[in-house]
Amino acid sequence: MNILNEFENYLKENFEKDEEQNTIKNYLSDVKQFIEFFENQYGEEVTTFNHIELSEYINYMKNKKNYKFTTMNRKIAAISNYDDFLIETKRKDSKAVRNKDYFKIQREHITADMLPTNTINKIKLRAAKDSSRDYAMFVLYDEGGFRCSELLEIVIDRDIDFQMRKIQVIGKGSKIRKVTMNDKMKNAIEEYLVDREKLLKGRQNKYLFVSNKTANSGKRMGRTSVNNILNSYCEKVKEEKIKPHILRHDFATKSYNLGYTDLMLKIELGHSSNATSIYTHAGQESLLDLSNKR
Repeated sequence: MNILNEFENYLKENFEKDEEQNTIKNYLSDVKQFIEFFENQYGEEVTTFNHIELSEYINYMKNKKNYKFTTMNRKIAAISNYDDFLIETKRKDSKAVRNKDYFKIQREHITADMLPTNTINKIKLRAAKDSSRDYAMFVLYDEGGFRCSELLEIVIDRDIDFQMRKIQVIGKGSKIRKVTMNDKMKNAIEEYLVDREKLLKGRQNKYLFVSNKTANSGKRMGRTSVNNILNSYCEKVKEEKIKPHILRHDFATKSYNLGYTDLMLKIELGHSSNATSIYTHAGQESLLDLSNKR
């Protein structure tokens, strides 16, 4: 087994969710380019490297390849994972990639006019007529700011608290947070649960969102299924296709306009860094009161 195959297995052990499969693919490609660079430069396979050699590669990406800073940061992140892999497999002793190697990028602010709000509203209206499950899914996306994986991981008995009006979410890095369940979300879930019972016909599935296929298997729906569902509604309403993450941006932008504070948005979106700053705005009202204004 060559080193890239070993690294691929390492990534699969650390990136297990559906949406992380693209990360594995990109990281493998990025590390392959890194290895090929050193093979071309020095005529040997990179089983170990130091910070000087890494800096040489970063300089090559910046000045020879003219990559975007976001692209270079992704490639550095891939090499950082490769660095961890080399250390864990005893091929090297210390970390070469440092935090200062990443480029600091000012993120573009996302405003309401940048989002296809009309398309989102048309999709929700059509789903309300066609499927209580799809409508509930889109409402939770747009009113709760869920990531796709978070939405699909919701377990009814464990995560949904109608009395406290909260939905427990297992986010990135297995961090747990609670999302405020506004009136639209509560009503959509309750209506869907009635139809869900009819679909299951006594079969057991712990996950909130189920399909004909997962009703039989007891498993959760996959990310590809959600993408296909959203694409089908875009076609039904004769609008350009959008990605599920756009609904999360729509939630955040509407929240910003309603007066969510930076802390409120971080709580609702599950951000631990300054990523929330692309939406932030000052405000004082309670989360539930603000959420019901959307």
